[in-house]
Amino acid sequence: MSKIEIINRALLKLGEPPIASLNDAAFATSYEMIFNDVKNLLLSAYPWRFAVKTKKLARLEKMFFNRFMYQLPADFLLLIKVYIRTDADVADFRLVSAEDYEIADGCVTAFYKGAIQIDYVARLDDDSNFSPLFREAMAAKMAAELAMRLKHSVAIKQTFDNEFFNLIRQAELNNEIMKSAEFLPDGSWIKIRHAWTE
Repeated sequence: MSKIEIINRALLKLGEPPIASLNDAAFATSYEMIFNDVKNLLLSAYPWRFAVKTKKLARLEKMFFNRFMYQLPADFLLLIKVYIRTDADVADFRLVSAEDYEIADGCVTAFYKGAIQIDYVARLDDDSNFSPLFREAMAAKMAAELAMRLKHSVAIKQTFDNEFFNLIRQAELNNEIMKSAEFLPDGSWIKIRHAWTE
């Protein structure tokens, strides 16, 4: 389903006529802006499996205060996991806690200066990679965003917001969205249990 098809799906939900292209539509600029905003919002708010990538990061020469800096990819939207390699002779990476790194100046910053690998949600330009539930969730969210402009109705907006959240729940049930438990590094439960007993 292309960008035009997703926009037309949103318009269909609102009872509006479809558009043939973004060049001849009355609200074409608004449609395209809302499409891009909703797409990036959904990708960064929910870690959809089809948008998750893994990449090794290069360490930069400059420092962030007393931390080493690793340049994030150009298509980066959301950081999911960070792995470090503690031994240069070992190929395996070890998952680290979110307490051990930060994001600043478009980089992962950490005290560790060895190799780093990340799992992240990427900004996608090819709409054909979207899953069917993601497309439908996008159309519902776009319909909610357009409801006030085209229908001047809070009730209609609420209807499509509800549809959107139902689709997100369905995607989570279908395991199309990564669960938060998957973000916990090894030993996280031990750290939490230790904090409770202190």
